Amino acid sequence: MPENIPGNIAELFFTSSVPPERPALLTRVGENPHVITRGRMEQMVRELSVGLSLLGIEPQERVAIFCENRPEWIISDLAIALTGAVSVPVYTTLGREDLWFILKDSGARAIITSARLAERLKEVRQTLPLLKRVIILDPDEDHPLEEDAIHFKDLLSLGREELERAPFRPRPAKGDELFSIVYSSGTTGRPRGVMLSHGNVISNIHAIKQAIRVNSADRYLSYLPLSHIFERTTHHFLIHAGCAICYARGFSFVGADMEFFRPTFMIGVPFVFERMKRRIEDHIEGLSPLRRFIVKKAIEYSRSPLWQTLARPVLRSIKRKVAPTIRFFVSGGAPLSPSTAEFFFAIGIPLFEGYGLTETSPVVSVNTPESYRIGTVGRPLKGVEVKIAEDGEVLVRGASVMKGYLNLPELTARTISNGWLHTGDTGYIDKDGFLTITGRKKDIIITSAGKNISPQKIENILRADPYIKDALLYGDRRPHLVALIIPDTERLPELARRLGIKGDVAECLKDERLYRFFEKRIREQLKGLSRFEQIHRFALIADDLSCERGELTPTMKLKRDAIAKRYHALIDSLY
Repeated sequence: MPENIPGNIAELFFTSSVPPERPALLTRVGENPHVITRGRMEQMVRELSVGLSLLGIEPQERVAIFCENRPEWIISDLAIALTGAVSVPVYTTLGREDLWFILKDSGARAIITSARLAERLKEVRQTLPLLKRVIILDPDEDHPLEEDAIHFKDLLSLGREELERAPFRPRPAKGDELFSIVYSSGTTGRPRGVMLSHGNVISNIHAIKQAIRVNSADRYLSYLPLSHIFERTTHHFLIHAGCAICYARGFSFVGADMEFFRPTFMIGVPFVFERMKRRIEDHIEGLSPLRRFIVKKAIEYSRSPLWQTLARPVLRSIKRKVAPTIRFFVSGGAPLSPSTAEFFFAIGIPLFEGYGLTETSPVVSVNTPESYRIGTVGRPLKGVEVKIAEDGEVLVRGASVMKGYLNLPELTARTISNGWLHTGDTGYIDKDGFLTITGRKKDIIITSAGKNISPQKIENILRADPYIKDALLYGDRRPHLVALIIPDTERLPELARRLGIKGDVAECLKDERLYRFFEKRIREQLKGLSRFEQIHRFALIADDLSCERGELTPTMKLKRDAIAKRYHALIDSLY
């Protein structure tokens, strides 16, 4: 890490030369923005840090953050770092067992939570003797505080009073000390506590800064959960750069909040961009026949100067309608369909795909405006080494690689060997240095005929179909592939009407006419693949998977094994 880069996250924040009057964190209150300036944010971080110390929080003790995306989340993260303690982010969508496990496994001594989530916390408190203090945001006047709880605003007041009596003396953490324990939202197994140091995250911020150019005039819209390291590292990167961060009210309000806050760039997961793409496609269908024809040709031949020139006025009007101020998007967290990236490039909104893991703080590689290749996840960041093992596994080495897994020394030793992190992903690097991810090593399907198949490649092709929201392939040690297909429920009513199908969603999914419709589309989508990569049979299932039942990760990735367990009888019936 360069010598001029601060050694811990708190120093990174306080040494940034951002004017105190600059807007830092924005939320929406009705039709008006609520602004926290940089100066006020710095003061709140100091007050909360002192308040935590007054509660008895010692350096390297664990403090959990269990609340929705909001300014207090990142303020708490910085205050915990300034105290020298270790933050433990907790997804708000976790079920009771995972919530209990993370708080117990991490040894959390205190937790910052919202009044809404505090009720869920009560269910697990009795068996967590180390969890001594609960800090409540937005207290509910109808529910008095328990004895060991304190209001967030009261803790700030305590810190403010102490600061008035004595000078502020932060306990600076060292770069190799723990900054956070981030529990991975993996698609299989129990949550694993990834131990990230201050140096890990700061090195990644420094590398991102060289790859993605932003400035203090940029405005960012946040809607991914801050418990995810992708969103969180982005926050610290942007705060360091002096960008304003605006908080969306949730996934359902992203479109309206884009219009309200007018961000200049956003990051997201493929699920979000694919949904956005489908809504833009619906808008295109409403254009006049000639304009619709020109736009579709421009998208189909996105690299043709002729079609791009002909369609430019219409494409500009579409961009003005859906994202007038956006300079670019960045996608990560899961594979992005190349057709989705091509679509956004064609309409004038570059969509750059990147790759990373919680274990790498998180970004490993990313496409950039100066260096991109659609279908790849870009070139590795500066200071990050990537190589491909003999079996095709992607290996990563660098300052951003985690210290290890909490309480799992054997797994740590298997995952990091000779300084190289074994990612579990398979891929290759082309002659120009661009990395392509081809699948998960552990998810490789080996049919009874001995054919090795990467399910992600085929699933990604199917997700590109506008009528398919998601797909899961199965066939390990079986004669051929089968699939569970989740139709796009937003398009399903109109599709059913066109096919003459009546009834609710459950009845539609059982109708032979709908099955034949999807059978034809699946065959068309996969026609370029080998015979052994074709889907022999499939079943249509409802879009009712949930994080609470353990079928989805908090970033909306499907948990293959959990879904297979739920639908095991249906999958067996396809053979």
